[in-house]
Amino acid sequence: MTADPAVLTPDQRDAWLARIGAEAPAAPTRAALDALMAAQQAHIPFENLDPLVGRPVRIDLPSILDKLVARRRGGYCFEQNTLFAAGLRALGYHVVPLAARVRWKVPDDVPTGLTHMLLRVEIDHEAYIADVGFGGANMPRALALSHPADAASTHRLVPDAAAGSGAFHALALELRVADSWRTLYRFDLTPQQTIDYVARNWYVCTYPESAFVQTLKGARMVDGTRYTLANRDFTIRAADGTVQQQVLTTTAQILDALAGPIGIALDDSLRQALAARLPAVLP
Repeated sequence: MTADPAVLTPDQRDAWLARIGAEAPAAPTRAALDALMAAQQAHIPFENLDPLVGRPVRIDLPSILDKLVARRRGGYCFEQNTLFAAGLRALGYHVVPLAARVRWKVPDDVPTGLTHMLLRVEIDHEAYIADVGFGGANMPRALALSHPADAASTHRLVPDAAAGSGAFHALALELRVADSWRTLYRFDLTPQQTIDYVARNWYVCTYPESAFVQTLKGARMVDGTRYTLANRDFTIRAADGTVQQQVLTTTAQILDALAGPIGIALDDSLRQALAARLPAVLP
């Protein structure tokens, strides 16, 4: 039994496509999937502002549509990939939700839970991994399971050597950093149920030691340029590899970065909540 196959209605589909500045493709192709991934990452930012200010996150589809589409906010993996999966299904794609253990910047001896959502998308008898919810290090396009990388890839899929013998097709997603590859997360191809995401989401958005409760995160990727905010550190990584970095010293600068290059619509209530919370969590 897999996760509930949530599908956007025609009106919801059109609202989502308008939000991400995309048109419905003529057919569910690989090229269209890549274009939709790029469009969602360019128009719906990754962010964790609600958990940071003590507001739990709901991941039922109506709540996600209200927040990410109607109110023009962003979200993290459970929101982003639930919306993306429902949109893809409305366009004729077959989508299977998966779960991963985040390993990015985590020491090898520190265990992690299945707290990341990603997607397996089937197109013309080929399986792809798609993900629009991993923030600044997110894959720019889908990766085929049969052809996991090419020479110019920034990301690749490899067999997960750390997985136990009982894992079902265990894989790791890696990011190229300079001349080396670093693991972003580990996962297998076991389909996931919606109720399990609900429990995982509650953990990451309410557990006092969760990074989403303790750390400010924001990211958006436009035409290959990645805008990333991690606490006070604002980084722009251009498509050609050049990097600009700035340390934001005031709350006003942080709010400007969130509303400007990160692209989050901040209402007065959220601005006030952030202004009260940021001095307590930022170094």
